Amino acid sequence: LGHRGWWDEQEWEWRKSSRKMVLEAFEQAEREPKPPPRLLFSDVYLEMPPRLRRQRQELQRHLETYGEHYPLQHFQK
Repeated sequence: LGHRGWWDEQEWEWRKSSRKMVLEAFEQAEREPKPPPRLLFSDVYLEMPPRLRRQRQELQRHLETYGEHYPLQHFQK
């Protein structure tokens, strides 16, 4: 756009400031604790289907067994 003269300096400044705001928002979001893994299963259905209940139980067992291999400290309790 710049090479064709379609953007002036003000638009380039807007682009730079917008990019900076987006990157700052990402950095802030990355510092927040992530939702607990159990929420992967609770926001879709009014009543959880049996297959999802089994998957949730399997994930819980897996994390209890191998939790030291995951950054669980970055998640809410």
